[in-house]
Amino acid sequence: MEYLFYAEQIYLPKEGIIQARVLTAQEAEALGYEDGYTAQKPDGKLYVDGFDSEAAARYHLECLTDCRIMN
Repeated sequence: MEYLFYAEQIYLPKEGIIQARVLTAQEAEALGYEDGYTAQKPDGKLYVDGFDSEAAARYHLECLTDCRIMN
């Protein structure tokens, strides 16, 4: 994997929020994610971004408007 941590973000348009979590490289790989991955899910749009540290991934998510970090 290219990064140590990944931020998984799902924009939920019905609720008007972003539901997010930080994943390890192993968790992201198991889900088939890589940096810049996007997909349309039944409940919203999925975005995945890679980061060198967990702190950097969390900071990214904390800067998003209406983002709920699940872990």
